Order: sequence, then structure tokens, then C-alpha cells
Amino acid sequence: MRASPATSANAPRVSALMELLGERWVLTLATNARDAVDQAPYPTPLFYASIDLTRWIARPAPALLFASAPRSTHGRHIGAGPTLAGAALYLETERVEELRGVQLRGVILRADQLAAPIADALRSTYLARHPVAAPLLARQKNRPADQSAHALYALAITWAKITDNRVRFGHHEILQFPDPWAEFDDLDGEPPDEASNNF
Repeated sequence: MRASPATSANAPRVSALMELLGERWVLTLATNARDAVDQAPYPTPLFYASIDLTRWIARPAPALLFASAPRSTHGRHIGAGPTLAGAALYLETERVEELRGVQLRGVILRADQLAAPIADALRSTYLARHPVAAPLLARQKNRPADQSAHALYALAITWAKITDNRVRFGHHEILQFPDPWAEFDDLDGEPPDEASNNF
């Protein structure tokens, strides 16, 4: 199965991915300890919100936002990032012919590593989807993010395998995206004038 790079020619496939991600709100995240003896993946269910990053970079760049405790097992695995991880989410059904879902690989960055306006925009997107998390993400003065009770993270998707048995049993499509985080290093948080939504 050949992977498709996320170009404008594949805009319908990217839109299908974003639509699927928008239909659910819980993912299973898989992380592992990079420097520990135990390298076994560690799965964690997390509430998420989907976002495209094209307002800052002019190409498809889907991402998932989640809030978690930096001192949790997966929080320690991630650190401030960038950190490789995997994830999966599926629309539950007992009818095999209706099964849909997506397996993901990507790179996680803690949102406080980004320019403040970008981090604020990501926080607003997450809270619009999960307003109950507002107290968890309230800024705590004089406390670094890695010592706060909760922090916001962004998983930039670099590989996605979409399953849709409604097309036919075992139907898959694979999309690939470049890691976008290096492109954020020089951004001040304002979307570039030439940026356009490629979804």
C-alpha cells in the first residue's frame, strides 16, 4: 500500500481525515520511555480536540490537542518534546461493515514551547471542545509548566492510516505529513499573510 503525501491534490483525503478526527473526542496515546530499561509502549486514553495548523504554515498539518499531567507516566515520557508517539481512535460498532478509525504516528510538543499567541490559540481550541478542562489549564503563576498540575500538548500527525469498511472490508488509505514543529521556531504567533487553508 503506497502512502500519499499530503499535497493539494490529496485535499479530499486530508479533509476526510479531519472529518473523522472531528467525530470523536477520545484517543489512545502510546508513548515509551526513551532512556529506561523498560521500552514497552504505554497506552493512555485521553480527551482530545483536532486542529489544523495551516493558519501558521501554508500546508496541511493536522494535529490533536490534549491536556494531561506532566508528572504522569506518559507526561514524563513526553517531557517538553518534541517526542515521537503513536495513537489510535475508532468509531465503535458491532457491525464489521461499518467499522471506521485511524491509526496515527506523530510528534508531540508541549504547548508552552510555542510562541505565547500560538499556545493561547491551541488552548482556546481545546477548551472550545472540552470547556470542563478550563480549571485544569488555568495558568499558575510562578510555576513552570512541567511542575503544573496539567499542561496542554499538541500531537502533530506525520502518518495516518485510515480504515473505512463502509467502502469495502479492509479498505485503508495512508497519508503522510512532514513534521511541522521546526517551522514554528521563528514564528511570533501571527499567521503569515500567504497562509491558506489546504484542507
